[in-house]
Amino acid sequence: MVMMWVVLTAMVVAVTGFEINDADYHEMPKLFQLDDWEECLARRGQFCMGTFNLMPHRNDRLFSVLEHFSSDRYHFNHTLLHRGLCLSTSCSHIRDSSPRARFARCVNNLTRSRYGLEANLTQLTYCKAGAGGRAVDDWDLAFTGVAALIVAANVLGTAYDLLRKDGKPIKYLVAWSLVANWRRLTADHSDGDPRLSALKPVQGMKAITLLLVMMAHSVLAYHLTYIYNPQFFEKGSHHILATYMQNGTSIVQTFIMASSFLLAYNLLLHVADNPKKQLSIKMLPQCLMHRIARITPLYLFVLGLATTWWAHAGEGPMWAPMVEADSDRCRRKWWTQALYVNNFVEPDNKCLIHTWFLAVDMQLYVVCTILTLVLGRWPRTAVKVLGAMVLGSMLVNYAIIYNWQMQPMVQLMIPELMRTQFPGERSFIWLYSAPWDSLPSALIGLLVAFVYHSHQLDDYRPADSRCMRVLYRLSVPCMFAWVLGGFWMKGVSQAALVSLYAALDRPLFITLTAFAMYGFFNKIDSVWWKLLSWRGWEILGRMSLSAYLIHWLLSLTLLAQRTNANRAAIFDIGGHWLSTIFLTYWAALPLHLLIEVPAMRFLQSITS
Repeated sequence: MVMMWVVLTAMVVAVTGFEINDADYHEMPKLFQLDDWEECLARRGQFCMGTFNLMPHRNDRLFSVLEHFSSDRYHFNHTLLHRGLCLSTSCSHIRDSSPRARFARCVNNLTRSRYGLEANLTQLTYCKAGAGGRAVDDWDLAFTGVAALIVAANVLGTAYDLLRKDGKPIKYLVAWSLVANWRRLTADHSDGDPRLSALKPVQGMKAITLLLVMMAHSVLAYHLTYIYNPQFFEKGSHHILATYMQNGTSIVQTFIMASSFLLAYNLLLHVADNPKKQLSIKMLPQCLMHRIARITPLYLFVLGLATTWWAHAGEGPMWAPMVEADSDRCRRKWWTQALYVNNFVEPDNKCLIHTWFLAVDMQLYVVCTILTLVLGRWPRTAVKVLGAMVLGSMLVNYAIIYNWQMQPMVQLMIPELMRTQFPGERSFIWLYSAPWDSLPSALIGLLVAFVYHSHQLDDYRPADSRCMRVLYRLSVPCMFAWVLGGFWMKGVSQAALVSLYAALDRPLFITLTAFAMYGFFNKIDSVWWKLLSWRGWEILGRMSLSAYLIHWLLSLTLLAQRTNANRAAIFDIGGHWLSTIFLTYWAALPLHLLIEVPAMRFLQSITS
């Protein structure tokens, strides 16, 4: 234990050039402070929340300590104080005409008397009396009507499916059958087409990836709250194992790679089974409608929920800044979400921050569909062309990153930026959530699909190659090693080296993931195959879209309704993560059965 403190202290000195121990840390003003919300409501008091900028007054030494400590990028900015106070208790001695002025004067007086520092109100989050939030309006009623129609459609479709006699069913009604959709969710296709049953590990990959995404988002959600012990994150950020959180964002690329792989491979199988139907660009509208029908109905429903009843689902001091603010942003820019351009239009006003992925995925799906339809006639040539395009896209990304002086995510995952959700951060907007940075991953997915299909036609067995077996067994450990290697990039500032790493980060990780996936499909060993082909993963994997869309709302809800500052610790965050998983999949089940699958089948039956 003593050795750990020595190492941590040495890290602080090395990074900031300023030593501070625990006793000195707690002499600084508390970064976050919340009064008792429930007591304030019971007393019919007024609760105000806001951010204050500290300035020197009589204690220049303490202000210098705050500036030095905050100069470490992996520390919060301690020259900003975040306060939520009940005016009738903490500020009863202050008499001012407006709640804002009373709140500002109260915090300034308290900070002056205790710390000898000035505290100027820079952002008033809210001042309100009582727990009343947004009133029910036309948006809420409209969404209720849509939800009622969906329930009615499911009742009608299920009743028709159960009561109909033998004969050709009405596909528009059967699409809404809960019984039929449950069978689809739980179906086992192990005895079906062996080319498709070989892909069973994809569902395991998707499910495990989503669990890890939810874990990372639990950590992010904690940064949005008032934290009782912010020192937990400040110390932990310097630990090498924290790199898996700070540099693990590349794992999301697994979804993009798998999506483009399945697109190309299914189209290639379609041509192989129907030799008279060659791939043509004329198939583009049908392919795009298939994708839109797959994602858009459920996406619009969850977006509608976020803009309406989500804001009424709870209350607490953090409810307005964490939930109502996000809901309001979604009301203002819902149309950009529906058109999958939210990563380009008003990118700083983030509505459901995790939905950047859906926009990028849809944009790249269009590109990948065109490439597959154009190159599908010449699969062996396609391998060479796609390989060149992967390298070309990496070079273009390097040029963009170097010219715009952008940074990889491992250098952006710092407490203060996570707390504010990366406002105005060019690297987040024009790199992390931009389609060109994910393009190499999508192209790698296409490349693997063409290679895998060609090897099947040639009856090539990679399990018979010693070289392939060795490379396959190294791929998974190398994935973890590559992510961990980002630890040594945290302090690097040379533009050329930073740009090179940022351009290589995602493509190299996905290359290793794709190689491992290729080995899973070919059953190079039985361990990973059995693990990833577990029936439980298969069912969870099929619900991935529903789970991905709803998990962020539930993650924020769990934290926003707490009435006190949140204690950050491994078990607390882990408990929040497990609670999010449990609630997410219980919520995803009806979303999948009542909306995602029936709406997809209904729209596809119309367009076909």
